[in-house]
Amino acid sequence: MKDLFELCGECRHLSDAEVVYQITNNEKTSKEVEKMLLQSDRVTIEEICQQLTPARRAMAMAVIELYKRMLSRKSDYSQIKCSADIYQLMHRYLQNLDNEECWVIYLNQNSKVIRKQRISIGGLASTLVDVRLILRGALKVCATGLVLVHNHPSGNTRPSAEDDKLTQTVSQGAKTLNIRMLDHVIYSDDNYYSYADEGRL
Repeated sequence: MKDLFELCGECRHLSDAEVVYQITNNEKTSKEVEKMLLQSDRVTIEEICQQLTPARRAMAMAVIELYKRMLSRKSDYSQIKCSADIYQLMHRYLQNLDNEECWVIYLNQNSKVIRKQRISIGGLASTLVDVRLILRGALKVCATGLVLVHNHPSGNTRPSAEDDKLTQTVSQGAKTLNIRMLDHVIYSDDNYYSYADEGRL
């Protein structure tokens, strides 16, 4: 599959403002985005899209989402060997989120990814997870292993009491189905916490 630079080869020679103008057809908006990019190197694509009209914003976000899904298909069947692999695999899904999300990665006998699935979307500090959905998903794809991943938008990766309880509940439930729970990773944009690395699984 061609990467993003190959797909957008005709735009590579353009400046940031010119690229935005191609999307918006609006000189004022392109200059505003260029100013944002000059002032900070931490501007997100979501912040840029907020400068677009609703219709063009919806189209831009749809294209981004489609590209993420195509990258996801390309990365499927990668092997999970350590917590760093999990962090790298989930980075594109969890980076720059303002709310908590919980995902599960289903694995085969060789710890290769069968499927990644978002289980729940929550608020700023928590998200509710139904363990039955996790286990049902594992049975559906004939997984022999699984990994939980959820983010802390605050950047603090220290697990909460609720995180500990969820880890224990999922681990025990998976064991009854002869499914291994390899890890539970708490994600932040700059760091992560691994229950497996800490010897808590």
